[in-house]
Amino acid sequence: MAELRKFFAILAAVAILFAAGVVRADIIQTQTFGPAVPNFFPVVTFNKYTGNVADLTAIIVELSLTSTGGLGQVDNESASVANVSVEFGTSAYLLSGDVTLPFNLINPLSPLTAVTSQNFVLQPDDGDGIGVNAGGPDYGQVLGGTVTDLASGNVLSTSFADYVGAGAFDITAFITTYLDVTGASGISQGTTPPNAEGFVRVTYRIAGGVPEPATLLLAASGLGGLAAWRRRRRS
Repeated sequence: MAELRKFFAILAAVAILFAAGVVRADIIQTQTFGPAVPNFFPVVTFNKYTGNVADLTAIIVELSLTSTGGLGQVDNESASVANVSVEFGTSAYLLSGDVTLPFNLINPLSPLTAVTSQNFVLQPDDGDGIGVNAGGPDYGQVLGGTVTDLASGNVLSTSFADYVGAGAFDITAFITTYLDVTGASGISQGTTPPNAEGFVRVTYRIAGGVPEPATLLLAASGLGGLAAWRRRRRS
């Protein structure tokens, strides 16, 4: 009776291992860019998926951006007090002539930004002339820190075919210094560019993957145990 219980325990363990092992398979490619001083426009290259379009359940594109250092400057040129919010750092968006990318990653009007933010109360122009002139109560500056941000999007299924076949495709990242001032008009702006770096990642998500090697090894051990149990029963 004890031997029978052992047999069923091993059989159940093997079944669980196979069930756990058949998981979604992801093919992940990551290409880095930088560090460099904006503005720069790196081209990153990825391999196409060599299987069938029907295998794919999703294609995910990610963009990561890190901005370090630099200086953003504002100078009030108006005769009134200006309450302003300043964001300084780096912006990025993607373009490709080879594949269709998620819309949220290709919109230059709403790029990914890695920024340091600060609010200022700028006094009226102190007569230092037009343009950014450091110092005085009408002047403010934002020292860029080290900031990372990430954006991702799913490729529309109608565009999966762009990513399938032999060969590779290119994606261009547009990396630029970013300075945004809101709250008042009549503000002169200036920057000392930061350093920027990051990565673009493409993930092919495939349903009905195969068991991982470690799972296969455990399952094989379980099957070996079953075989040994049967040999002992025969003897």
